[in-house]
Amino acid sequence: MLFKHWLTAHPDDLRRVDRKQADSAVDSIMFSDRLSSQGVGAAVAGLPRRYFLLAGATSVAGGIASASAYLNSQSNGEVDNKVNSVDEYEYATIGAEDSGTTITYYGSYKCPFCAQFSTGMLKELIRDYVEPSDLAIVYRNLSYFNGQAFLGADAPNAGHAGLAVYNNEPESYLDYHDYVFENQPPESQQWATANRLTEFAREAGMSDSSIVQTAVQENRYRGALRETESAAMEAGIRGTPALIIDGKIATPGQDPVRELIENAISNP
Repeated sequence: MLFKHWLTAHPDDLRRVDRKQADSAVDSIMFSDRLSSQGVGAAVAGLPRRYFLLAGATSVAGGIASASAYLNSQSNGEVDNKVNSVDEYEYATIGAEDSGTTITYYGSYKCPFCAQFSTGMLKELIRDYVEPSDLAIVYRNLSYFNGQAFLGADAPNAGHAGLAVYNNEPESYLDYHDYVFENQPPESQQWATANRLTEFAREAGMSDSSIVQTAVQENRYRGALRETESAAMEAGIRGTPALIIDGKIATPGQDPVRELIENAISNP
C-alpha cells in the first residue's frame, strides 16, 4: 500500500530506478515484511538513504519520511510508562563555556549517518575549532519526533544514557560519545537497552556506570528529551545529523559546514 501511494500520488518524487523498484514491490509480502522488521533501507533495496528525513520533507525524501512515520507507528514508540524526570540538567556541550561561538548538533545515537559524522568530520571540527576555544558544540539527541520515538522504541534509552553521563561525569562524556558512535550496532536492531548502554559507559571509562542504568530505567531525562523534540521541530529540523549554525540548518555532507562555522566565528 505504501508503494501504491508513492506511485499514484508522488510519481515525480521517485527516480526512474526507484520507480521500477516500487512497481515490482507493490503487493509484495516480502516488502511489507522487510519494512516492518528491517527498516526502509532493506525494504527499498538500493534506495539511497543519504540521511534520515521525517514528515514534511520533499523530493525523494518524502517517501522515506512516510515510511519512517509508518515504522514509528508500528514500534510502540512511547516508552515513558515510568517517569522520574529530573528538573535540572544541562545538554552535553563539547568545548569551553566562554567559546566565542556555539552551534547545536541534533543527532541520534541510533543514526548510522550520525555515526559517520561523529567519527569523521566532527573530530576535525573539534580539532580545528573547539580545541582553540573558537567554538563550542552542544549535542542534543533527537529521541522523539511528532510524539513518537525516533528510530525505534529503544532510541529514548540512548538519550537518557548520554545525558546521564554528561550531567554526572562530564569529563567522561566525549569519550562516551565517541565510543557509542564508533561501536554503534546496526540500525535495525533494538540495541539501546539499559544493560548495553551501561556497558558502553563502563567501556568508555565512566567511573560509575550504574548511573546510566538508573537513568534509563527511570526515564530520568524525559523533560530534556521532550524539550529537544520541541526545539527540533520549531527549528525546522527534518533529519539527522543536522547542525544549527548562526540560526541556519546545515546538513553535513551537503552544506558547507566549515564555511558557515568560520563565518559565524568571524561575525559573532
